[in-house]
Formats: sequence, structure tokens, C-alpha cells
Amino acid sequence: MNNNAPVRASGGGRKRKSLGTQKSSITRINPPDELMGDAARRIWKQQSKVLIERGTFEIEDAPLLQAYCNAWQLMLDAEIRIANEGLTIPTADGSEKMHPVVNVRDKSVQQLSRLGSLLGLDPLTRMRMLGAGSGNGDDGQGENEFDEF
Repeated sequence: MNNNAPVRASGGGRKRKSLGTQKSSITRINPPDELMGDAARRIWKQQSKVLIERGTFEIEDAPLLQAYCNAWQLMLDAEIRIANEGLTIPTADGSEKMHPVVNVRDKSVQQLSRLGSLLGLDPLTRMRMLGAGSGNGDDGQGENEFDEF
């Protein structure tokens, strides 16, 4: 029995679906009234547009995006206060302690990171969602180093 044909894993030749070609069921969503400020509204408009164009945003994602945008607003507000008031504040005994707003800023950044990842707004998650190397113009016909396996 002559088996010269390469053996491939089941599904090995399938090309990953690019999420960029899928469409969201919505085409636009207005910022909710519950956003905490102008910066939150601006980031809502920007990120909702990106997510809708990418085809990864649905109405059920709106609460996550709202929390993301409010965390953005909190982070910016905290940074303004830190810039104006400094990293420390005086205590009753005359010593200094870290300004409580620093903790607000740090927690906001953590929340941005976590929510952004859930929404696909960070580079690593985006690569996983869209498939590493997708969008490079390769139609799946080119050779790759693992073709022989």
C-alpha cells in the first residue's frame, strides 16, 4: 500500500472565519443616559462604532460597554484630581498618606482592562477573536510551514 498523500487533521484545511466580515444586528446605538460624563459619552460613540463595524457588538453587550465607559470617565476624573492635588494628602497627625483618588484610578484601570477584554477591545483578545494573522490578505491558498503535517 503506497500512501504518498500527506495526512491532514480533520478540519485542518479550513480557514478561520473572520469576525470582521460578520455584521452586528444593530447599526448604531445611542449613549445611555446613565453615562457619567462627556468623556464617557465620547468613548461610547467611538467604541460602539468600532465594535459594530467589527461585527462583535450586540444589544446585550451594552451594559458592559456602559461600565467600560463609566470606568474611563472615573479614571480621567481621578487623574485630573491627582494632577491638581498630588499623589498624597496630609493626615491629622501631620504625616502624609496616599490620596484616596489614586485607589479610584487604579481600580478604574483594572475595570477598563477586564471589561475591555470581554468586549474585545484589547490587542490580545482582538487577535484571539479575529484569529491570528487574519486580515492579511491570504486567501488560504498560500503555503505555510505546517502544510506537510
